[in-house]
Amino acid sequence: MASLWRTSALAQRHAEIGGELEDWNGMGTAWFYDHTPERAKADYEAIRTKAGLMDVSGLKKVHVVGADAAYVIDRVTTRNVEKLAPGRAVYACMLNDQGKFVDDCVIYHIAVNSWLVVHGTGIGMEQLTTAAAAKNCSVILDDDLHDMSLQGPVAVDVLAKEIPSIRDLAYFGLTQTRLYGCDVMISRTGYTGERGYEIFCRAKDAVHIWDNILESGKEMGVRPTQFST
Repeated sequence: MASLWRTSALAQRHAEIGGELEDWNGMGTAWFYDHTPERAKADYEAIRTKAGLMDVSGLKKVHVVGADAAYVIDRVTTRNVEKLAPGRAVYACMLNDQGKFVDDCVIYHIAVNSWLVVHGTGIGMEQLTTAAAAKNCSVILDDDLHDMSLQGPVAVDVLAKEIPSIRDLAYFGLTQTRLYGCDVMISRTGYTGERGYEIFCRAKDAVHIWDNILESGKEMGVRPTQFST
């Protein structure tokens, strides 16, 4: 039986619409809202033609901060992050000392000596922690930070109601802003292949933001989508 040692603030919202919370990276995640082909097709079509909202907080959000932070990230990933300006993000592979793939991630350059590495179910955090030993660098898992992924052609229209400048955010760019009265970081990233955004917020704000996105986007066809879509 899976051990769920991490909790999403959105778990109750998933349960209310039939979400089956299964283990992903130690967190209960809504892999399915139901198992019917009709649901899967509707969620797929929403992401391709309108927009779908997913809770991807099961990703591990790891702050890497300090004077040696860039060195530590360079040591673990396939990117030279010294080339990455603040306000930009990049996709990367994570390798062990033998050069073997152990994880993948998105690296966000937040500010000078401040980075956020968001990775999957591999040993990325362990690799960063090892590389940071005896360096001027801290590696901190942040489970208060939640991540919602709004993916699809109308995602930008939903967010632009509150943040008009979001239309100018470049691919793999990020911005620190406010959404529905809450502090957030929004990046133009996602794994769907559609124009989409990831919204990082505090746990206490997650339900408020989730509900408001769905309400604001209802007439545009925005819907919660199961993670297996």
